[in-house]
Amino acid sequence: STYGEVIMYSNAAFYNLRRGNPFTAYGETFMVMVQTVVVVLMIWRYDGEEKSGRTNNVGVVCGAYLVYLFVVFYVLTQDTIYILMVYNPIVLLTSRGSQILANHQQKQTGAQSLATTGMNLTGSLIRTVTTIKEVGWDFHILRSYGVSITLNMILFTQIVMYRENTKRMLDDIKQKKKE
Repeated sequence: STYGEVIMYSNAAFYNLRRGNPFTAYGETFMVMVQTVVVVLMIWRYDGEEKSGRTNNVGVVCGAYLVYLFVVFYVLTQDTIYILMVYNPIVLLTSRGSQILANHQQKQTGAQSLATTGMNLTGSLIRTVTTIKEVGWDFHILRSYGVSITLNMILFTQIVMYRENTKRMLDDIKQKKKE
């Protein structure tokens, strides 16, 4: 999922960059992209798995990302750059949608934080408004924010709805650790 996030944030940052949108409209996304790349590098460094086959995998991933960058900056035109933003709602639906489904099936939300989910929701709402103000009604960007807002609202609602079940589950875990 972290690799998917790298591509998702890269798509959004590079789409905005290539469209000539003001940095204030995508600067946060650009910085999150850099942070996510650093997380991937840290996972590679500290994951504790056998390193024998990892060198080849790292090479393949780095090579694939270089090909991606070549396509983004030298192949896609202004008429086709929107393709970058087509992928992002799919990643959001896959990652958060699977979490929503798991929450529904388990009737609890585990360690998900109401505050963090609320901040994600608020951030998406604010980014929607600032995007409209700074970039205009760019359908591709706004569609991603719309999907994010919808999924964050569902997650937020689940955290509130399943609060008691979650508390019981976490209390059970604490009790088992004491035993």
